[in-house]
Formats: sequence, structure tokens, C-alpha cells
Amino acid sequence: MKERINKLLHQLNQNLFEREEAIKLALLATLSGESIFFLGPPGVAKSLISRRVKDIFKDGTSFEYLMNRFSTPDEIFGPIAISKLKNEDKYERKVQSYLPTADVVFLDEIWKAGPSIQNALLTVINEKKYRNGTQEIDIPLKGLISASNELPAKGEGLEALWDRFIIRYIVENITNEDNFNAFLKKSTIDISSTIDEDLKFSKEEYNQCQYEIDTINIPDEVLRVISFIRYSVAEYNAKEENKAKIYISDRRWKKIVRFLKTAAFLNDRKEINLGDCFLITYTLWDEVEQIDFVKEAVTIAIKNHGYSYKFDITAFEEQIEKLKLDIKNNSQITKKVEYFVPKVYDINGDKYYKIEGFNYPYIEKSDFDNIKSDRISITLYDKNLWHSRGYIVKKSENKIFLKDIYDYNREKYTEYDLEVDTKTKEVIETSRPDKRIIADWDKTVQNLLTEIDEVIDEIEIYKNKDEKGLKDNLFVPKELTALAEESVNKALIECKKTKAIIIQIKEDYDKL
Repeated sequence: MKERINKLLHQLNQNLFEREEAIKLALLATLSGESIFFLGPPGVAKSLISRRVKDIFKDGTSFEYLMNRFSTPDEIFGPIAISKLKNEDKYERKVQSYLPTADVVFLDEIWKAGPSIQNALLTVINEKKYRNGTQEIDIPLKGLISASNELPAKGEGLEALWDRFIIRYIVENITNEDNFNAFLKKSTIDISSTIDEDLKFSKEEYNQCQYEIDTINIPDEVLRVISFIRYSVAEYNAKEENKAKIYISDRRWKKIVRFLKTAAFLNDRKEINLGDCFLITYTLWDEVEQIDFVKEAVTIAIKNHGYSYKFDITAFEEQIEKLKLDIKNNSQITKKVEYFVPKVYDINGDKYYKIEGFNYPYIEKSDFDNIKSDRISITLYDKNLWHSRGYIVKKSENKIFLKDIYDYNREKYTEYDLEVDTKTKEVIETSRPDKRIIADWDKTVQNLLTEIDEVIDEIEIYKNKDEKGLKDNLFVPKELTALAEESVNKALIECKKTKAIIIQIKEDYDKL
């Protein structure tokens, strides 16, 4: 399927410029049975895209119409069958060649449709049914593509119809200069594309695809991403500065998930992966100003809350903290010990230490604290601070060694104590516990290492199995799928860090 879709995309893009993303989304929407809205000015190939998309179906038919405020249901769903009204008294439409018989529908300037058209479209889009007179008929509609150069006006009852368009995409004029020049050189752009017959979908194949899409699995990490996006949207809506709120109905989320399932199926996978989740960006915004927020919320959810949830190491962290606490309780004793610091005297706003048993007992605290050399000249003061005298001093903890600066005959220093204050502090002493306790620690460490090695192996297997599927996504650019891969690598790095912590804990208690 993936190779087939890749060829289809290539052929759909023939002679078009910078429309790859729009065509991918239109194709994806159509094959998922959903509808898409293009926002953009006239002349950017919106109708051309819809005409080409209908070519992917064998004997595919399309219907397109440019809406205006005078458009009537007759122009969209077919004129009234006069003969039936006259002869059978039945109010029915002749729907052939109109919307109810088309595979792909393009409605331009969709918001100009009147209420009668809008109400009929709600059932058409959601249930693929059209009520024609007294009977409700199934219609072959696979994709409805709509377009406008504006968003639906507020307060005009268009909210329900707007909610039906699951994918929303802005189509702009060609921006690249080379592409624009190449576009100008083209004499004509074919409305239809040349699709190989063997690539087209028959009705039976399309129905089979719908069945297989419904069997695609939704893994826990994808549900986690969706949960975080919902939380981010709720936070966004709660902020007063965000006047326009983002509303996502339960029905819309259901359809978004099926859209992701289709992307997985067309990429030959049995389940959605985080790469597919980037497509959610096209499904949430209601106003253009919300697009940047939506992109950021989706990206953060995928990077930070995807695989980190699948490979959660919180349980390991809790067990590690419990082990650390047990080691501390069984190997450490906290004792209070006394220690001494020089007593500080505050005299006339200056701070001094006092030398016990000396005639000049006071030394300025700053002078003593700054003694670096073994031989330095310091001024000492008598008990009244009236007289001073110079001494050559040395110091050690709570002691001072003095020699009279004028006494050239004495070579020895005299040792004196500083008056001290007694303080207490807690000191942790470690000891090796009983060998039975260490044996329990060894068992806990071994169990932790075994479990975390299993998680690391699981991540490696997951990476090897899903790496290609993650990187090579038909509908998501590689620079985005690389961000999803970062989430896997982040989980792997965190696990390896945790393993290193466990090993270090064992090395530490082995040294006791």
C-alpha cells in the first residue's frame, strides 16, 4: 500500500508547485472518508486539487460548485423531479451528476451556502447519506473538499458545519522564486493528472481499506499524547487573554483518531505511531492565530510525553530512593559533637578577639582572620583599648603565638589561647552493617538492574522495529518525525542514567 500511495502522490503532483502537502492531506482525508477545508485566496489550485484527487478512483466522479448567497439546494443536490411530483405526488430530486452521486466533491466559498444547504451537508458529511424526499439514500461520497478565503463568520450558525471539516489547511501562493518561474513557463496546467490504472481504487478496494483502517491499533503512547494535548488546550482556553477558544468535540476526536489510523494504514503499519501524531496539528485550530499554539502543543506532547510514558522509569526512581533511605538508616549514625570558635567582643562598634592571660589582650577580629604568613606584625590593645603595642604573630585554630616586635633577643614565640565559645554540630559517622543487610541490598540492586536492562532492551527492540516506520512517513516531514525519534532516545538515555545511579549506589556501600 505504501509504495502504491507514494506513486499516486507523485502522479497527483505532476506539473504542480508547492502543493505536495495540500495534496497529501486531501488524499489522506479522502481515503479516510473525511472532509478537508482549504483556507486561501483565489487562484491557488484549490479546485484543481479536488479534481485530481477524484482520479484516484476507478470511474471516479466529482462535483464542484462555487457557492454564493443565492445558491439553492437544486444547484447542489439536483433539481426537483417534476414528473414524479406531478404523477406520483412525490417530492424528489434528480440527483444524477450532482453531489449525491459524486465520489469527490469540491465546494468553493462554502460559508456562503444558505441554511437549507448547510443542514443537508451536515448529514452528507457525517453519515454519507442524503434524504431525497421520503427516502434516505446512501451516497458514494469519499471526500468533501471545501474552500474559502475566509473562516466561518461568528454567530451565523456555521459552527456545526465547521466542526465537520476534520482537516484544515492554509493554501498560499507559490513562495519559492525558482518554482514561481517554472510555473510561469508552463503554458497550461492539466486539470486532471495521469494516474496509472493499476494504482486506482475500485469501490471494493476502497471499502476493504475502510475495514482495515478500523482494525489499526492505538498504542498507549498515542493515547498519552492525545491526553496531554487535551490538557494543553484546556489550559489555553482557561487564559483570559485568549478570547477565541478552541473547541474539540468528542466526535471530532474520534474522527481525528481515524484520520491517524488511515495514515498508519497507508504507511503499511498495524498501529499509529508518534510520527502520525504530528498530523493532529491540522485538525485542532479554529482561528489562524491558534496555529502556532497548536503546533507547539502537539510537538511538546510528542517529544516529552510519548515514549517516556511507554517506558516509564518512575517506579525505578521510587525503589532507588527507598534503597538509599535503607542504606542511610543502617550505615549512618548522626552524633552531636562540641567544637570551639573564638569569642567575639563587640566594643564601640568594632569586633575583637580576646587573648587569655596577656597584658594586651585584644586583637581586632579582621586582623586575626587575615593572618596568612607565619611572620606578620599586628597591633594588640590593652584591656581598656587605651594603649596598643606591636607584636610579631603566628596563629593556629583558637591560638595565637606572640613575639615582641622590639625584643630582638628573644627568638621564641609565646603561645596563648583565645577565649572561645562552645558550639555543637551534627556529625555523620558511617559503619558497615551486618552482612545479612548488605546481602538484602545486593538482592535489591540485582533486581533493579535486571528490570532496567529489560526496559533498555525493550527500547532498543522498539527502536530497531519502528525506526524505519517512524522516520519514513508519507505524510509527515522528516524533520518532524526526527522529533518523535528524540522521544525514544530520551527514554533510552534516562534509563541508562538510572542504571548508572544504581551501580554507583552499590559501589558506595561496598566501600563501607
